[in-house]
Amino acid sequence: VIAGSFLHDFLPIPSSYLSNKRNVFNVYFVKIGWGWTWGLLTAVTILASWVHTPGNLVSMLRHYSRLFVATLAWFLWVSLFEQIEHWTGVCKGQSSLDSKYVCHKKGFLWRGFDISGHCFLLIHCALTISEEIQVVRHLTMSGKYWYKILRPLIVTAFICTAALLVLWEAMLVLTCLYFHTVYQKILGALIAIFTWFGTYHYLYKENVIPFIPCPLKPDI
Repeated sequence: VIAGSFLHDFLPIPSSYLSNKRNVFNVYFVKIGWGWTWGLLTAVTILASWVHTPGNLVSMLRHYSRLFVATLAWFLWVSLFEQIEHWTGVCKGQSSLDSKYVCHKKGFLWRGFDISGHCFLLIHCALTISEEIQVVRHLTMSGKYWYKILRPLIVTAFICTAALLVLWEAMLVLTCLYFHTVYQKILGALIAIFTWFGTYHYLYKENVIPFIPCPLKPDI
């Protein structure tokens, strides 16, 4: 993030199709990035928890609750980013307008401190995927009855999720090279890392919230 940001500010990369915000990857993937991540991780989590605790809906719900927390974090942070941009912004072209929505509706530009939602989202998605798919390697060692039956679905979900992770990492590089300022991107990245560490390496790992287990405690 830091290297790409400095390249963007001090050694601009020539424009290309990928630097256009309307490129297919940005429009159909990044713009709804959490939807893609949530959908595939839902499949991985449900299949994995079913293998380890077949028929135990309470246990499955406990594992799935991690995705609920991640979704809530995504929603709250992005909402805060939008508010910060609104609070710190002015309407370029008609400064009397104090609403970003009205400013855009009248054809003007709103300029405020725009924390990089893309940086936050892509890192948040990548770190969440990295944590959640670790359970799959335990499934391959388990030799359980349900794993043998569900293996094709599990492998398919894993491959699709891994491919999505690669895409998010590639889009993060492009975001750093072409969009936002250094401070906006670094702040977005730090918030994503803070969220990941605070949940997976503190709340879950230290059992601060007993109801929500760590991903690597699949039998709970």
